[in-house]
Amino acid sequence: MSKKKGNFLEQHFDKIILGLIGLICLGLLWVYIFRNPYGPTIDGRKESPGSVQARLNQKGSRLREKLDSGPSALTETFPDYISSYQQILACSIPDINPGIYPLTPGLGSQPMELDREYAVPEIPSLQDVQMAHIRGAAYLPTGEVSPETPYSAVETKIGDLDFITVSARLDVKRLVQQFQSCFMGLGVRHKDAALASPVAAKVELQRRTLLDDGTWSEWTPVSFSQTQAYRRQFNRLPLRSEEMPGGGIHVQMAQYNDYLKQMAVLQPPSYDFATSRYQYWMSPPYLKEAQDLIQQQRDEERRLLRESAAGARDTETLGVGGDRTRGGRPTRPTRQQETPRGRDRRTPDMGDPGISPLRPTARQRTVEDVYQDYQKDLISGMDWWNRNEPLLIWAHDDSLQPGETYQYRIRAGFFNPIAGKDWFRADQQEYKDQVVLWSPFAMLQTDRGEAVAVSVPRMLHIFPRDLAKDLPGAVDVKVSKFYMGRWRSQDFQVLPGQVIGSVVEQTQETTLPTAGMADPMMGEMGMGMRGGGMAMAGAAVQTASETIDYTTKYSYLDIMDQVEWFGSVSALRRKEYSSMLYTIDGNEIYKLPIKQQNWPEDLKKAYREVQEAERESEGEVLVGRSSQPGMMQTPGMPGIPGRAMPPRGGPYMGGEGGMMLEY
Repeated sequence: MSKKKGNFLEQHFDKIILGLIGLICLGLLWVYIFRNPYGPTIDGRKESPGSVQARLNQKGSRLREKLDSGPSALTETFPDYISSYQQILACSIPDINPGIYPLTPGLGSQPMELDREYAVPEIPSLQDVQMAHIRGAAYLPTGEVSPETPYSAVETKIGDLDFITVSARLDVKRLVQQFQSCFMGLGVRHKDAALASPVAAKVELQRRTLLDDGTWSEWTPVSFSQTQAYRRQFNRLPLRSEEMPGGGIHVQMAQYNDYLKQMAVLQPPSYDFATSRYQYWMSPPYLKEAQDLIQQQRDEERRLLRESAAGARDTETLGVGGDRTRGGRPTRPTRQQETPRGRDRRTPDMGDPGISPLRPTARQRTVEDVYQDYQKDLISGMDWWNRNEPLLIWAHDDSLQPGETYQYRIRAGFFNPIAGKDWFRADQQEYKDQVVLWSPFAMLQTDRGEAVAVSVPRMLHIFPRDLAKDLPGAVDVKVSKFYMGRWRSQDFQVLPGQVIGSVVEQTQETTLPTAGMADPMMGEMGMGMRGGGMAMAGAAVQTASETIDYTTKYSYLDIMDQVEWFGSVSALRRKEYSSMLYTIDGNEIYKLPIKQQNWPEDLKKAYREVQEAERESEGEVLVGRSSQPGMMQTPGMPGIPGRAMPPRGGPYMGGEGGMMLEY
């Protein structure tokens, strides 16, 4: 017998393998087919594809039955919050025994304070009313000014601004005497020192506008300027006791009885002016004097520039031996040269005993002197009412409209410390609901006793110069616009149907000194803050270009010939001229005579003022704001930064910093 016949594994190996493969296939068939591993799960059970629809139909039937059965019989109950809230309002401390009464001071059944009686203090009249109008480029806030973000820290942009300040002086000594007499005087039964200290509530500026028919409008209060950090709070000041929130008059006084708020009420902040002529903002009593001194300084600067240029021309024309030549021919020496040893007596030699030096002149008053006097009038603490001299107060108006005419009046208001109480005398019961006690209105008056009128100039003028010689129907027009703190003018030639003016890129030349500059605070011959420090050896010309929009709202229509007769009846004279017709929207047509000799007087006056302002503003620069609040820029030569000077505890002044921005 062979070995293969007797080995079972060798005889049935292939069958065993086939059997194992069959078992594996059956297991895979069970796991992946019959067990349905990828079937959907519904309510935690895996369903076969055939039973999924049945399960979903069954769930849908149960949901439909619940919807059709209506609301459940069980309703949810909530606690009665209304009754419990009413109990708390009736008595917030129910655990306290209401039968126990605390001890109260005084005698009798009525409190002591019901027996009080005071006289109402009289607010003295304001004196020395003055007014100043400023037109220039200013740093206008682009965001809201608030106590958290004051004007010195808010984002700004440079823009043109008409700004009026009205100032007056308040007799503080008399004001304090009135409060002391009414609440701490000898005849007062219940003296109260807390009521005897005046708290400023508001300095109100009112204005009225001249109407087209020649009459005046009603007086209206002027809103607070954009630089006022407490503008929102001041606008919410109640004027009647029934309008006051909880706490009464004492809460209102406590909110205002703060150094910063009292200073903001009595001496509100001004704008920072980028125009160099207004970098020193001061109240009206000092502003005029400072501007006169700055104008004198500018005139002296221009004189030195002219003398420097003339000296340079004279040097080029000097001949041999120092003789001046005209066309190569010697001339006689000038009177200035006909002096001993060939020297000019106006420039003495200090080392020459033959010529005596000039006597030292008296020191002239400077802008810094004016500024120091102005600082003495500023509030420096909460004891401003302890002053013996009158206090300078002011209010601003930054909402002026060009071309309008205004009149102003001002008054000061202080809190009525007993407003809303029954502590008034029988003859002063009308003050019971009056939160603020006002001084009489004061105004800057004319000789007739009327309020002085302030006319705000226009910021845009159209001057018809002449008929165009090369274009029939066209007119040569000069458009003058106040832009970035100064007047700019441009000539245009307009045809019928065209808008007057357009966008123009202008180039400006600025003459600046180049040598010999000394410290403007320490020199002896220049124009600095103390008369100092400018010896010019030459000048340089800087050129800058800028884009100015001269576009107006007017459209030129046509030319109209006119005839006027003037003179006496026996000697009438005929005048013929042409006028340009223009309009805004086509509904109303305006006309202006062409050529200067035909202009009306007000247009001639405006033309002269614009020309004069353009000459005065030559070489001016824009003054930049400093990153250090409380610094101001002293006026120097045009284009040369002056010296930054701290305001010595005063408010933030305009035109600070040392950066100059060219026009």
